[in-house]
Amino acid sequence: MRDNSATNQKSLTGKKSESLLFKFGVAFAVFTVVTLVLGGIATYRLQERIYEQRIEDNVKSLSEYLQALIKADREDFIQYQEYMKEHGDEVLIPFDFDGNYLPALDRYQKLFAEQYPGKVLGYDISFDELSDEVKNAFAVYTHEYWLYVFESATKVFEVDYTYYVTSTGEPYHMYYVIDAVREEKIVDGKSCINVCMDIYEAADRFPVMWKVWETGEILPEHDELSNEYGHVYTYYYPLYINGEKMGIIAIDVPISSINATILRNTLILITTMGFILIVGVILTLAFMERNYIAKLEALVTNIKKYTKTKDPKIAHVIEYDARGGDEISALANHTAEMMLEMDKFMKHLSTATNELTETRKQASELQALANRDALTGIRNRSAYEDEIRKLEWDVAGGEDKFGLAMVDLNNLKAINEEHGHDSGNTAIKELCMLVCNVFKHSPVFRIGGDVFAVILKNSDYENVEKLVEELYAEIDRRLADDSLEPWQRISAAIGVALFDPEKDFTVSDVFKRADTNMYKRKEEMKARESNS
Repeated sequence: MRDNSATNQKSLTGKKSESLLFKFGVAFAVFTVVTLVLGGIATYRLQERIYEQRIEDNVKSLSEYLQALIKADREDFIQYQEYMKEHGDEVLIPFDFDGNYLPALDRYQKLFAEQYPGKVLGYDISFDELSDEVKNAFAVYTHEYWLYVFESATKVFEVDYTYYVTSTGEPYHMYYVIDAVREEKIVDGKSCINVCMDIYEAADRFPVMWKVWETGEILPEHDELSNEYGHVYTYYYPLYINGEKMGIIAIDVPISSINATILRNTLILITTMGFILIVGVILTLAFMERNYIAKLEALVTNIKKYTKTKDPKIAHVIEYDARGGDEISALANHTAEMMLEMDKFMKHLSTATNELTETRKQASELQALANRDALTGIRNRSAYEDEIRKLEWDVAGGEDKFGLAMVDLNNLKAINEEHGHDSGNTAIKELCMLVCNVFKHSPVFRIGGDVFAVILKNSDYENVEKLVEELYAEIDRRLADDSLEPWQRISAAIGVALFDPEKDFTVSDVFKRADTNMYKRKEEMKARESNS
C-alpha cells in the first residue's frame, strides 16, 4: 500500500509539473524575478545619481552659507586667521564649550573698552596696536563664534564633518583653523580644544584638496577617504576675501549613510513593484485558469471519455462547453464536429475511409479559413495573435531582431460614403497588395477594418526605413495618377517601431509605439491636407 501511495503521489506531482498552468506560473515567476532584479539594479543606479547630485547641491549650499558669513567679517576674519596661525597654542577654549560665545564676546568688549576707551577697532586703532591680552580675548571670542557656526551648520545641513584649513607654507601641511570635530588637549590640568593644528596631508591621499588649493578653483571632484570617522566623500571650496585666497572650506559626507538611504529607498520601490507584479501574475494566472486552462482540461477529459466509450453524446457536451470566440472554443467545436463525423463514419463503415479523408480535408480547410481574411486573402487578426504569442516566447528566449509596422488606410469612410462599400473594399485590397509587395520577406496581417500589421523580419527588418520610403513613394505615385479611380488612389499612414531591449519588455510595448507612431503620422497627414 505504501508503494502504491508513493507512486500515485509521484504521478500527481509529475502531472502538476507538466500542466500548462504550472509552466505559465514558472514563466511568470522567472519574469517577475528577472524584472525585480533588473529593476532593482536600475533603481539603485538612479537613486545613486540622484543622491550624489543632492549631496553636491547640499554641500555647495553649506559652503556658500559659510563663505557669506566669513566674507561679512572681512578684516576681522583676516586678523583672526593670522593671529591663530601665530598664536593658536595660546587660544584656550574649554573642551566642553556649549556653543555660547557671548561670555567671551563680553570679556573682549570689556577689555577693549577698559584699555582703549572711546576708540573703534579698524578706525581709531589697528589690530596690530592692540595689547596681547586684548588680541587673545578677540581670538578666543572669534574662534568660539566660528566653532559654533561650523558645528551648527554641520547639523543643519546633515553632513558629517565641516572644517576650514589654510596652508602653513610648508609642503603638504595645513592649519586646521576651524574644526567642527573637537580634539582634546590638557593645559595646566584643564581640558581644552586643540585649535589651529598643523597637520601633514599627503598629496596622494588628498589629491583634490591640494589641486583646489593650487588652482583656487571649485572642482567637480572629491576625495574619497577612510578615517577614524568612517568612509567619506570630502568636497572642497576655496575662500577668497577681497580677492585674496584665504583657505579652503572642507565638507565630509559619510558614504555609509548615503548607501543605506539609497538601499532603503530601492528596497521600498522594489518591494512595492514586487507586490504589484505578484498580484498581477496571480490575477493573470487565475484569469487564464478560468478562461483557458479549465476549458482545455474539460476538453481533454471529454476526449478521453469519448476515446473509451465512443459515445456521440459527449460531442454535444463539448459543444455546450465551447462557449466564447477564442481559439480553444474553436478547437473544441472542431473536435466535437470531428467526433460526430467519426460516429457517422462508424455507422457507415463501408465509406469510412473516403469520408474520413474528406473530413480531415474539411477540418484542415476550416482551420486555414479561420486564420484567413475573407476580403484580402491574407492572414487575419486571429493568425496575428497566434504569431505574436510565438514572438513573445522568442523575445523571452533572447530574440530582439524584429519590429512592427502598422499601416492604416486613410479616408475609408469617405470612400464608402461617396463611392459605395464595394469601392471601399477595393481600396482595402489595393493597400493590402501594396503592403505585401513592399514587405516581401515579412508576414502581413489584416487586424482591423482598414488596419494592417507587418511583423518585420529578415531583410525587411534591416531595410525598414528604405521600405517605408518605397511605400510612401508608391502611395504618392498613385495619388498623382489621374487615370486611376478615386478609390484606387489610396493614402495610408505608417508607424514603425523596432524592438529595443533597453525599454521593451514585451511585443505589446513595440506594438504600442508602432501604433502611436502611426497615429502621429496620420495626424500629420491630416494637418498637411488641411493646410493645402
